[in-house]
Amino acid sequence: MAIDPRNYDLDELRAASVGQPSLGGRDEWPGAWVDAADDDEAAETSDDDGDDPDRPAAAVAFETAIARDLAALDRGAVERPYLSTLPASLSAEALIFEWLEFLVMQAGRESVADAFDFYERVGWLGRDAAEMLERYLSGIDHPRANAANDLDADDHRVSLHYVARLASLSQR
Repeated sequence: MAIDPRNYDLDELRAASVGQPSLGGRDEWPGAWVDAADDDEAAETSDDDGDDPDRPAAAVAFETAIARDLAALDRGAVERPYLSTLPASLSAEALIFEWLEFLVMQAGRESVADAFDFYERVGWLGRDAAEMLERYLSGIDHPRANAANDLDADDHRVSLHYVARLASLSQR
């Protein structure tokens, strides 16, 4: 059964992110960003809270980063839409293409376009940001994309992480 992104709301995605046992209670960090060294430290200490020791440190570090970014959004660091326009910098553009590549590989270009419409409706993206992302998306396709798949709740949680990161670049 396909998971429809319209069945999830922001609170559900935040709860799914913050409720992860591997996060080790780090959802209360004061800043939106921590150095990569801190991410490595978080990954090393995650085994103390009952995680599977065979779990890749990169997965733990990524979940920690997601929880940190979502916690910053939750504390009101950014107003809706979280990303009204895309930031104009090379680092932002690299981040956008990384995000689009992830989404297209997960579910194909058509599902990604539907997801952007959903993100605009729930206030993650402003109209300008959504239109620009759709323009970028029109030039991206990959022969190994999982077009038969739909984006699931974890994929949307990752998308919200990218929105938070791009929004932080917009505020600089």
